[in-house]
Amino acid sequence: MRGITIIKDSNRIHTGDDLDLVQEVKEIDPPTIQSYFVEVPGRNGLLNLTKGLTGDVTYKNRSLKFQYLAIGKREDLLDIADLFNRYHGEIIKIIDDDTPDYYYEGEASVTTSWDNTLLTISLEIDADPFRKNLEITTVSTTLNNDVKHIIINNQGVSVSPTIEVTKEVNIIINDNTYTLNAGKYTISKLELKTGSTVIQASGSGVLKIQYREARL
Repeated sequence: MRGITIIKDSNRIHTGDDLDLVQEVKEIDPPTIQSYFVEVPGRNGLLNLTKGLTGDVTYKNRSLKFQYLAIGKREDLLDIADLFNRYHGEIIKIIDDDTPDYYYEGEASVTTSWDNTLLTISLEIDADPFRKNLEITTVSTTLNNDVKHIIINNQGVSVSPTIEVTKEVNIIINDNTYTLNAGKYTISKLELKTGSTVIQASGSGVLKIQYREARL
C-alpha cells in the first residue's frame, strides 16, 4: 500500500506497509521564493536584490500535508494515534514513495479525530525547501606529491562539501586557494555550484570530498 516512510532518530515506519493506513491526502507544495525588492529614489520600478547576496535564489520552507484513515478495533487505533502523537512538534524525515531516493525534513504537526472505529490522522510538515538525497556522494583520490584535477558533478543546488585529507593538501576551487592540514573541514565559502566543478589538488595522502545533493 502506497504512502510515506517516517523517520525519527533510528526508527522508521511506513504508513501503508507497517500500519495499513489509507492515504487520503498528499500535498507537497513548492517552496516560496524569498524575494527582496528595494525602492530607489529616481529609479522606475523596484530594484530586485533577490540574488544580491549569494547569486542564488533563496527559498522559504515548504509545506507537506498528509491525511490517513485507519479502521479497526479501538485499542489498536489508540496505539496508532499514540504513535503519531509522539511526532507532534518533533523534527522528522519523510520519504515519499513517489520519490524514494530523497527525503524531506522538518517539524511535524499532528492532529487525530475519531468516529467509532474510524481514525483520521492529519500530518503536516514545516519542511526545509529542498528534498535531500538519501545517499551522500563521495569522491576520493590519492595524491603522491603530484597535481590532480578532480571533476565534481553536483546535480542539485549549491552545497558546501566536507573535505577530509590525511596529509597536507593544497586545493584550488573557484579561483580560491586553501591549504589543508590532516583533518576534516567544512568551509562555508567553498561551494559546489549546480553542474560540474573542477578542483585542482596538490600534495600527498588521501583526499576525500563528500556532499549531499538536494533539489527542489
